[in-house]
Amino acid sequence: MPIAKRLEAATFSFLLTGIDPLPREDAFLAIFAALTADGHGEHCRRAFEFLLKEQGRPDPEKLREAIVQTHLFAGYPRALNALAAFKDACKKVSNPLAGEIKLREEPLEGDDVAMFRQRGQKLFNLIYGESAPRIDRFARSNSPDLGDWALVEGYGRVLSRPVLEFRQRSVCIVAALMPLDVAPQLKGHIQGARNTGTSDKALWSLYELVSRLFKEGPEMTAAKNTFTEVLGKSQIDIAKFEEEKEWRE
Repeated sequence: MPIAKRLEAATFSFLLTGIDPLPREDAFLAIFAALTADGHGEHCRRAFEFLLKEQGRPDPEKLREAIVQTHLFAGYPRALNALAAFKDACKKVSNPLAGEIKLREEPLEGDDVAMFRQRGQKLFNLIYGESAPRIDRFARSNSPDLGDWALVEGYGRVLSRPVLEFRQRSVCIVAALMPLDVAPQLKGHIQGARNTGTSDKALWSLYELVSRLFKEGPEMTAAKNTFTEVLGKSQIDIAKFEEEKEWRE
């Protein structure tokens, strides 16, 4: 069941301030991934339209990629619905005469399974580090097919595409998993975000940003517990504490 709040343009602008050390581009990408995973089409359309008007937003092709990769974690239906909402939002905010928003119309790659397997293994090892062999064995013990698809299709075909940096892809994965209440996978990918170059402070900023998109409930409680388990307790200064209190009230 979708849990996103109905947020206005000014609220999104506010959320994108004070996010240091999380890069602004990463924050945009994370919001797109999280709302896609939540699966509320109208919320997605309105949010995408607001965010496409924001200063300093990433190339729309990068934003679309954040949606596309989320099908691995939230399913094709939610990704397809979010992509339709994104396309509609692009039409509404772009000047047709200037052609400001242009999106690629052809597939990025062919079907080289051997290449996908090779680069998938490389990324899998980077994300999971020393735990990679154990996680791979666990996946294959439950289903050899799904284990192989994860490596070839997930990590090789999709997550190794050159559109986004590995660091940004990991940030998007963490954001997408937060509303889904899947603690084991969230735990692994928080560590994966660390392994691909995102600092603990930036990850706590990511948690604060994404959690504010959603209603308080078991999903966000579980997400915070998982962040704390991996990163330790967040160190928050007094000013930020007061701001958080005001936001919650």
